Amino acid sequence: MHPAYRRRVGKKRETRPAAPVTVPVDRHGLGAALTLFVTKLVVDDKRKQIHQRLLTSERRTETLGTLVRWLQGTQASLEGADRSPAGLHARFGEITGVHLDEDGARRTTLAAALDLGRDRPSLFIGDTGRIALVTTVGAPPVLCSWP
Repeated sequence: MHPAYRRRVGKKRETRPAAPVTVPVDRHGLGAALTLFVTKLVVDDKRKQIHQRLLTSERRTETLGTLVRWLQGTQASLEGADRSPAGLHARFGEITGVHLDEDGARRTTLAAALDLGRDRPSLFIGDTGRIALVTTVGAPPVLCSWP
């Protein structure tokens, strides 16, 4: 047998999950995403206040931490396989949108937002405005949707 046709035998390469792809979002893009979010998924009385607090960084972390109580629409805590980025991707596919946390806003996917928001307050707003993911410290992530 020719040496070029021999099967190589050796160590198996380690495979690591790919780093989440993120692109920074400017203030205008964040404002548009927040308008979409508060219009569909926040109770009427708190829309303006939440929009302003999330747009500026002064009270963003505090607002992200209490956001769940001001949401309307269908809400479900993620459990089982859905608590992993791979499980969330398998269920919903490549949903893109804006992820917001204390460090700023960036464009990414729903699955990557779950990974980025682990054990910290954050918000992911899907581009359609019909889906959002809220993460907080010490609680399961909450998936919100609007019909």
